[in-house]
Amino acid sequence: MKVKYLTLALLSLSTCSALAAQVNNNSALYNAFFTDSKFNFSTRNHWKYLKENAAQPKEVHSAWGQVFSFDYNSGYLFDTIGFDITYDNVIKLGASDYFASRNLLYNDGKGYNKHNAQGFNKFTQRYAKIKLGNDDFNLKGKAGWHSLKDFGIISSAKHLTRHSYLGYSGTLKYDNIYFSLAYIDSTLPRESAKKLHFLTADRKKVIDNISTAEIAYKDKDLTLDYSYGVAKDYLRRHVVELSYKPMQKLILGGQFYGSYALDNYDAMKQNKKEFEDHAWHYATDVEWKEDDWSVKLGLAYTDANKHNAIGYYNRHLGKNTRGRFNGLAAAGADYMRDGELVFTSVLTYDFVKDNSTGLYMNYGEFNYKHDTLKNGEINVFDIWKPTSGAFKNLSILSKVGYGWSYKTTSGSDITPKLDKHGKAQRSPTLSAETVIDYRFNLL
Repeated sequence: MKVKYLTLALLSLSTCSALAAQVNNNSALYNAFFTDSKFNFSTRNHWKYLKENAAQPKEVHSAWGQVFSFDYNSGYLFDTIGFDITYDNVIKLGASDYFASRNLLYNDGKGYNKHNAQGFNKFTQRYAKIKLGNDDFNLKGKAGWHSLKDFGIISSAKHLTRHSYLGYSGTLKYDNIYFSLAYIDSTLPRESAKKLHFLTADRKKVIDNISTAEIAYKDKDLTLDYSYGVAKDYLRRHVVELSYKPMQKLILGGQFYGSYALDNYDAMKQNKKEFEDHAWHYATDVEWKEDDWSVKLGLAYTDANKHNAIGYYNRHLGKNTRGRFNGLAAAGADYMRDGELVFTSVLTYDFVKDNSTGLYMNYGEFNYKHDTLKNGEINVFDIWKPTSGAFKNLSILSKVGYGWSYKTTSGSDITPKLDKHGKAQRSPTLSAETVIDYRFNLL
């Protein structure tokens, strides 16, 4: 019933906007608030599969869902104030035990039983927005529930729906310089309609808020970006990202991410910590792009010491958060263990127009108790995204991959589980994924 009323309301709103756009410019009803409004309806069908035995006997993690999304973006009243709304309705199509690790469906219960898998619906975004200034010097801000993709140290990942946060954000732009601030205190996760607080890794304390500041320089050839933020009383974080294009086909990149422990992090038990005092991840990459093919190579190293165990750099800032991370090491499994050096390559080729086929590979090494552990994966993917014709708003992604790693002490402790001879035990993985998107521009 909620979906029915929402659909009628949004269709009515779009109809009113279309009528207002036809009114003569001198009419009092004519306003950019209506004429600049956009109303989109989109669908996504998403299936994720993983077979692994790292922390338990061999298990399958699988989830399949369908989402219908309505996205309304108003224009600006008096060229200053507006609002945006995003509504998502997720339908469960299938699930296995351990489905919750795929972050597609709501886990309505305890444990990993497939019968807990449920669809859900929510207003993912609902916020007021403001803008002041002109193209060269302006201020843009948001207040309410909204997504923050790579904003300061925060980010919003999307599967069926996208993470959104309750709070404030804004960016001041002057020429090619950007200064941004954000403050958030709770979240709607991508796999749930339930409002959640941020929590420490042991789930014993609430992180009251996350605040961040960012300063960046951007032009057509160079991007320099530094962000700093704090998950209150838990972690301090630094993020540095840079990209330089010395020539049209060549892109050089670098990413540096660091976390420092605060009081509530230090208070956790040792087995819940990711590192001891601080952790850093350093990465660099080079990309060459032609019209029908591209190659990207990356090298990264992690420093995340932990006493008598394997530490690692965690992309996120606690439970129920998403941290900014654009290094190649996290494109598949995470290759960010203490002392781990990882080489990554991404190759793509367009065999036919609008269709890209690619190969993604990772290989990493680190030492533990005088033994060298080797990890890796090979993924084949294909993306079809027509640029014209009846299917120009359609995109289809499919991929399948095989990986090799080692058995771990537990699901939360990635320290290797050794056999009676003191050697790490091999742990293979098999993964697959499909994503089908289609968008309708209703206004």
